[in-house]
Amino acid sequence: MKKITILSLIVFASFVTSVAQVAVGYNTDGNTLTLSTNPENRLWGEFRVNTKAYNHAGWSYNDRGITQVYLLTPLFQAKGVTLYAGGGLGVNLLSKDENKWVSINIPAGLKTNPFDKLPGLYLFGEYDPMIVVAEGVPVIHCLSAGFRVVLRK
Repeated sequence: MKKITILSLIVFASFVTSVAQVAVGYNTDGNTLTLSTNPENRLWGEFRVNTKAYNHAGWSYNDRGITQVYLLTPLFQAKGVTLYAGGGLGVNLLSKDENKWVSINIPAGLKTNPFDKLPGLYLFGEYDPMIVVAEGVPVIHCLSAGFRVVLRK
């Protein structure tokens, strides 16, 4: 299963870098690493993997290695700050837990580019409830700050 996941990530990264500008980033909650298409676009996709347990979910299903895929879009923009939202799925593919599950994720957040001299740097603040589709499993609440850096061609 892990070999398939790693192969899928390599294929996804190759596809993204060949068709679009790529952004890399980091979210504080879960020590989450991101790879995305350009967040300056009207729609952008994002792949995330957390490297530690989320801070706001202290239950046994919360583990590192939750892989997540998102589609995000801006909803409203004012004075250089954009409110965005989207949807996605999460699966604990890379975790050490043998019980695998799927979550429906509904992120909403704010993004801004406050630095004129760094046009490809975006700061993010986001709330992302991960609703696990399993009986008796509570929601993983993810509240984090982060950044994305657009890698220009």
